[in-house]
Amino acid sequence: MNSGQNQQVFRTLLNAMSAPGKTFAFDTAEWSDRLSSAPLSPACAAICLSLLDGASPISVFQMPESVAPWLLRHCRVPISSPEQAVFALGTGKHWDWDQNLLNIGSEEEPEKGATLILELDSLSDGAPLQLTGPGIASSRTAAPRLAPGFVNFWHKQQGLYPRGIDLILCCRNECLCLPRSISIHADREN
Repeated sequence: MNSGQNQQVFRTLLNAMSAPGKTFAFDTAEWSDRLSSAPLSPACAAICLSLLDGASPISVFQMPESVAPWLLRHCRVPISSPEQAVFALGTGKHWDWDQNLLNIGSEEEPEKGATLILELDSLSDGAPLQLTGPGIASSRTAAPRLAPGFVNFWHKQQGLYPRGIDLILCCRNECLCLPRSISIHADREN
């Protein structure tokens, strides 16, 4: 990707982080040739190409074997243990929310908490979640298809704030972000 494409992806991610739970699409048409070889969705590949570099170790969980070599080749990112990773990449349907091994930062350096990038089957037909907090006027409903245990994980994480992890959820050419600063509850009305 060229610098203009990287800036486009980064701007889209900034917009998604500042409007938690809202779905944003990447315009990947002009660089689909570069993304077509990726063993990831276009959104996930674009995010990796834009955010990852040699100074941002990543941990890869339950992804196809071709993902780690692709990341090394195209992003020049070191693969690391979950505890040392700045980023983590996994699939939403296999993610074990009960066993989070990722770095959540410290009281002195909460910004050291990892960013988890998850590939999902859908950003809109999972169990409805009610989101509140910064970037949300009153509340917002989002329904990404996440593995069981997510809401319990998030409630535990809220007790650690400002420590925690941020989530970037990807499906096809879209993303949805859940920064650690928001509150999430199961939508009991649906």
